[in-house]
Amino acid sequence: MASVDDDMIVDQTWSDRLLAKGRKSPFLVASVITLAGICGYGAYSYKTRKISTQMYLLQLRVIAQGSAVACLTGGMLYHMVRKFYLHEKDEP
Repeated sequence: MASVDDDMIVDQTWSDRLLAKGRKSPFLVASVITLAGICGYGAYSYKTRKISTQMYLLQLRVIAQGSAVACLTGGMLYHMVRKFYLHEKDEP
């Protein structure tokens, strides 16, 4: 993907874009890693489950929603602390 910056075209790789996004919003990367972990856990434990498929999927959905809410709450708290307590002196 190319971006224009001062009449200069720079190609960014997927990892460069992810690192830039991680510096700007670290909880986005945390939520993607959490999602990958939950999907991996779900695939592994589906093979070794001892309950019905309906109950298993219900429990996995609750875990996924809980982690999404936790990432959103953590991200909001992080941005509030950055904005109100760690702000620069020259910012209005």
